Amino acid sequence: MNAELTLYDYWRIINRRKWIALLVFTVTIFSTLFYTRLQPTVYRSQSLIKIKPPASYSRIPGSEAADFDPWSAVATELRVITSSEIAERAAAKLGMPAGPKSAAAIAGAYKVDRLQDSNLIAISAFNSDPARAADIAGAVIEAYRDFDLEQKTRQARKMLEDISNRKNEVEDNLRTLERQKQNFVERNPRTGLGAALANQLADLEIKKRELMEKYTPNHPEVRTLQQRIDVVQDKFSDIPAQEVALGRISREVRMQEDLYTTLNKQYEEAKLGVSSTVSFVSVVNRPIPETSPVSPNFRLNMLAGAVLGLFLAVVLVFLLENLDVSISTIEDIENFIKLPVLGIIPNILSEKPLDNWLTQIFKKERYTVDAFRSVLIVNKRYASSMIESYHTLRTNIMSHLNTKESVSLVISSSGAAEGKTLTAVNFALASANSGLKTLLIDADLRRPAINQIFGTRKEPGLSDVLAGKADWRDAVLESADFIMGGLDFEQLMRFPGIENLKVLNCGTQPSNVLDVLDSANWRDLMEDLKSEFDMIIFDAPPVLLFVDALMVAKHASDGVVMVYKAGKIARGALKRAKEQITNGNAKMIGVVLNGVRASEMGPQYGYYYYDYKNYARR
Repeated sequence: MNAELTLYDYWRIINRRKWIALLVFTVTIFSTLFYTRLQPTVYRSQSLIKIKPPASYSRIPGSEAADFDPWSAVATELRVITSSEIAERAAAKLGMPAGPKSAAAIAGAYKVDRLQDSNLIAISAFNSDPARAADIAGAVIEAYRDFDLEQKTRQARKMLEDISNRKNEVEDNLRTLERQKQNFVERNPRTGLGAALANQLADLEIKKRELMEKYTPNHPEVRTLQQRIDVVQDKFSDIPAQEVALGRISREVRMQEDLYTTLNKQYEEAKLGVSSTVSFVSVVNRPIPETSPVSPNFRLNMLAGAVLGLFLAVVLVFLLENLDVSISTIEDIENFIKLPVLGIIPNILSEKPLDNWLTQIFKKERYTVDAFRSVLIVNKRYASSMIESYHTLRTNIMSHLNTKESVSLVISSSGAAEGKTLTAVNFALASANSGLKTLLIDADLRRPAINQIFGTRKEPGLSDVLAGKADWRDAVLESADFIMGGLDFEQLMRFPGIENLKVLNCGTQPSNVLDVLDSANWRDLMEDLKSEFDMIIFDAPPVLLFVDALMVAKHASDGVVMVYKAGKIARGALKRAKEQITNGNAKMIGVVLNGVRASEMGPQYGYYYYDYKNYARR
């Protein structure tokens, strides 16, 4: 892979594994759909409340409206609404049994949110029944209002209770003093001046206390009043002791009466505050059942599934690309093995989709016989573009060999299932189509296939000729034999140049292949064959599996052409196969890139095949 990838390279990587990507995407979509279907249907009921004291509340004595801050209060009330206290009260209002389990069930069934920049609170309840969701929201609101009202009235009731106790205490003291004064007067009927002075002194002291709340002791009014108090107190010294005692009692009575009056006024104000206390909570929108569920959100889930599926598909494609040790581009192959790519054979599909799936998806090594025949260029309706690719291959081979004489080639591969046999057969057909006398030899003595493809006899063949048991002229098959085989007669007759093709099958499969190949008289055989044919093609076994191809290439060929299927075999295997060929004193001409889709070839190659194919149909 190149160090720097272009956008087209990214597209090629994705397009090469588009079926895997599509499978991952489809599985993710269906998994999301299945997950969505399993989710329970949930309805929401939403209500809106406002936290604010009434406008008239600020005029009520003892109210908290003057100190109310809506911004800080709302943040606090959010905590209160979600507390366990409110949940327990709401559960009780819904008729649920008391206990932490019911409170927890209600607490998990609603949530609260503050509307931005306002003192409004949204309460949302959730349930599988829309009516039940509305009931939960309503119960939470009622429970919160009751709790808020209780908290507001608790302080007022405490103040009322304290004032009432103090008022009763002062009232008891006043009664005691009044009885004491009455008894004193009855015992001393001639006293009276002291009472008057005592009343005057009490009035002056009350006024002084009021002034002291406003002024300091050095204020002129306070000093004047103090002088008057001193004069009245001096007069007390001139009256009898009974008068002084009566004056003291009268003064205490007067002070208790004044205190009682003040407490009684405060008591009435506190009673008014308790009776007028209201909740700061008001309902703006009441909860109503909704007809549309909020969960599961089918559109959102499917959108998330599509995004996730696309992400996983792309990640998997590029992960497989990084793990792929094969070579897919012409430049990479040429740079890696330092040999040219002689030709690009486009991907040829069988007319039977099952065979394509078995070979491409399930990696079956070989087509069935019928499927093999369907991918031959002789059976293709529009074979011009495919034949042209083999003509290009032959031209490049002849250019590298730099000869116009008869040529013998070994077509092999580094491993199995790379399309060497298909390439050899189609290359032979294309050579015959161009007017060259072509001989196709099945040199795969271990796993022969050409006799099955053409539907001809296997014996005698190459092994019998090499062993001296038959003459090659008697073993060679021609078009008349193909017609008697399994190929379609009409298509065979419509194929130009079929009479130029001869086939030599593998023959009797020997027990020791190496001995047969090594002991044969290759020199004389190749001289005879080259005198009769322009192009001799050996279909040999894979190089890395058997040494057969190396022996045939060493004795009988002008060079070896390696078939490499894009993305099939590791790049190291291709390089190892080249080293074995060169170390075996054979010549490797180059590589044929087989099974390449036009979309994977790159714009410099792919568009050529599209254009040629469309042009050839006109």
